[in-house]
Amino acid sequence: MSESAGEQVSWFPATDMLDPDWMRRRVEDTARRWGSDDARVNGTLWWYSASSTLVAERLAAVLAGRPIPDPDMSPAQCFLRENGYLGGMLTTRTTTPAELGARLTAALTPLIDVLAEVSGASPRALWAITTDSVANRSFDGSPGDRDRASEVAEKVVADMRAAGAAAPMPRFVDIHDRWGRIRYTRRSSCCLIYETPGSGKCVSCPRQSPEIRREKLSSLRA
Repeated sequence: MSESAGEQVSWFPATDMLDPDWMRRRVEDTARRWGSDDARVNGTLWWYSASSTLVAERLAAVLAGRPIPDPDMSPAQCFLRENGYLGGMLTTRTTTPAELGARLTAALTPLIDVLAEVSGASPRALWAITTDSVANRSFDGSPGDRDRASEVAEKVVADMRAAGAAAPMPRFVDIHDRWGRIRYTRRSSCCLIYETPGSGKCVSCPRQSPEIRREKLSSLRA
């Protein structure tokens, strides 16, 4: 057992995530938490969080010039949070910025394939979520230099695509307000949360007009 952010967690082999039965339980658990009976929605919601977790530390390491944790699952350990979402992945292996895109593609391809199989979510949609996770977590890793963060995200995703990932290139939008210009991810993916009972669309949801999206993004610093 281990502690993370005050939670009691149990570590498990990262390769468990490649087991269809294990992944099906995650989709079913998400269904109970969100009240949705649509496996596609539940699989998408789970991946929206999991993909963010899987890329976050790696993007932060690239931007900070630290050793980059290798995303290969075979030697790694993971844990789930109390809400059923992936909490983290621990490994002793490292990779390089030049290798990261290909390593992510090799690690995430079978995981996306399993999730698509058990949930009915489109692999292409899950790869689009992955792209947006790379873009958003890059911003987290370099909040003071979002231009550099977007360049890193573009390089990582370009390398992923070169390695065979069906991931779209990240897109960005610059919002100008009284504090100046700030860059956000122009999402290619939708988490589908608005299809769950009592939920609405996210601030940056792509399934709304560009004008509404810009207005919502502008309000973040109001």
